[in-house]
Amino acid sequence: MNPRACLPLCMAMILSAHSVPAQSLTSPRSMGLGATTSAVWDTRGFTANPAGLTTLRDWEFAASTYTTTTLSEGGFVFYGMTFGKRFLERSAAAFQYAPGTTLRFVVPTTLSTSPSGTPASNDREISYYEPFSLGLAQGLGAGVSAGLGGRYRRERVLDTQYEIVIRDTISYVNVSTGEDEARYWLLDASALYTMSEVVTFSLVGRNLGGRIGKSLPDDLAEFALPTDAYVELGLAARPWEALLVSLQASSQATGSCGAELGIGGGFSLRGSIYVDKQESPAVFAYGAGMGWSYEFLELDAAYLGFFNQAGRQGSTPEGTFDPSRIINLDLNPYTSDRFAISVKAIFGATRTSSAKIEGVRIAGPIYPALGPVYAYRPVGTATVTNTSSGPIEARLSFMLEQFMDAPTEARPVALMPGQTVEVPLMAIFNERLKNVEELAVKEATVSVEAAKGQSADDQSRVTVLLQGRNAWDGDVLTLRYFVTPDHPDVIRYTRDVLLAQRDSMRADNAQVRDVDNARAIINAFAGKLTYVGDPRLSADRVQYPDETLRLRSGDCDDMTVCFASLLGSMGISTAFVDVVPPSRPDSSHIFLLFDTGLDPARGPSIAENPKRYAVRKGRGGRETVWLPIETTVITRGFDEAWARGAQAYYQNVEIDLGLVRGWVRIVDVN
Repeated sequence: MNPRACLPLCMAMILSAHSVPAQSLTSPRSMGLGATTSAVWDTRGFTANPAGLTTLRDWEFAASTYTTTTLSEGGFVFYGMTFGKRFLERSAAAFQYAPGTTLRFVVPTTLSTSPSGTPASNDREISYYEPFSLGLAQGLGAGVSAGLGGRYRRERVLDTQYEIVIRDTISYVNVSTGEDEARYWLLDASALYTMSEVVTFSLVGRNLGGRIGKSLPDDLAEFALPTDAYVELGLAARPWEALLVSLQASSQATGSCGAELGIGGGFSLRGSIYVDKQESPAVFAYGAGMGWSYEFLELDAAYLGFFNQAGRQGSTPEGTFDPSRIINLDLNPYTSDRFAISVKAIFGATRTSSAKIEGVRIAGPIYPALGPVYAYRPVGTATVTNTSSGPIEARLSFMLEQFMDAPTEARPVALMPGQTVEVPLMAIFNERLKNVEELAVKEATVSVEAAKGQSADDQSRVTVLLQGRNAWDGDVLTLRYFVTPDHPDVIRYTRDVLLAQRDSMRADNAQVRDVDNARAIINAFAGKLTYVGDPRLSADRVQYPDETLRLRSGDCDDMTVCFASLLGSMGISTAFVDVVPPSRPDSSHIFLLFDTGLDPARGPSIAENPKRYAVRKGRGGRETVWLPIETTVITRGFDEAWARGAQAYYQNVEIDLGLVRGWVRIVDVN
């Protein structure tokens, strides 16, 4: 073959070389959501914001692959894998190996003449790699976390020289190759601020400190990628639990926005758009994706498409290759449409502890008689802290084995990251609590969980003092819990008394029937009862009505409780009158009021002297006549107890104005 005739053929073969597009891939979730700097929650997207690594549960592994959809080559390409680990409660680290983060370009061949007069040409293959990335995050409390990231980048220029050598009648192509390479680290710093359970802000500084390592020589500097520092700002909002909306923008005049919607069953849908001032059109790309998660496993898929395909089909027009426009290897003017999938698995602790119990304080001894009260009056408080980097809803519970059938959960409390609150603890006790005869020391468990239905994030054991069943805290408001009108012994006693006197009461006026019934009950028991004095200056011991009926003795509190139960078993409303004179606390005592059911206008039918009764509202808010009964003299019969009670009521309430001044309290029992 004529050597000069083969030259055009050789040049045609050389000129057929073309640029290879961006072979890079972000995580499918990042592709679908678009703006992830404020919404990083696993290792796959940690290069967007290393501070987001504080959301890791424990060990985490992820792998990704992709395929281009606009190139003829096709086939899936392995992108890379990531490893992450949470440690020391608020710290986390991650490593990414991503051989798929690669860009390779072949600069078109140029033809020249060598000094010897023979034709010569050379082409250059420029490759960019970012195979390794590191990230470290630390939670700082108060909703703030910080992160540091490092990206290892390689830039290689392979310079190939083609020279056609012609000797006599023989010609051949002489090929010589030269290679230059740059290796360096790029450092990023970031911060994440969760302002509320709805809004999160992010700030990321890229390429801080410039290149750290070896650069390309000066004659090849035109192929070096820009490493100027720039800033990215992000915002994520969750207007309701199933929807996440995110935005981000950079000082390089780029930005993106996206949304993620949970549709149930562990599935979520994502969509996004991308904006770049230098692209045409400015809104140059879109993303769509889907994710599915179940316990420790998560699968994601996404599609990334570009509205303008110029330069994204595997080749670019001669002279249009511009390295200065490649800000990062994931998304740039040469990235092609692609479909990506990834899998993530969590190892070790499948759930991160998000709440910590700092301390528990029990309000005081637990009184068995007050069992129903603790359902709404706290047995104590627990101090809990949100140790996660995001908002939580803490659910605390209190459990006392044997005396509770199940833990009692307090009202959920919303906590911002790092926030500490004091939560009241309630308790719903079973009937076994009333079987505690003497003072006992028990151990209770306080638990907190940040996710409904999950295992406890933290637990604390606390010592609880149980009083005996007859112990009373001395508060008249709680004395009513000793009143048991439904007890079989109480009902049997009132039934027997009323049956024995039914003939003598049959002709009486029905309007004063309650007064007659009360008189009959008190008189029947008066001669069999012994009063035992017991001053009420502190916590006391109170007998239940069935015990007083059996023992036929008791003090002021025992008598009052017993007769309130007896009257209550007949449907008669009662009230306690608690008298604690400020100048004479040693004369404190309790007596009883019971409702006659009579209209105030009928008061003279039972007593001509209005000082012998009180008019107050009974059940239903209607004013009726109430009779005071002094239980300390009840052994002398109904009339004496009534007279002494009326005298005490008139003196303390009407004359001394104790009710107005607050040292007399009237507590309705039933």
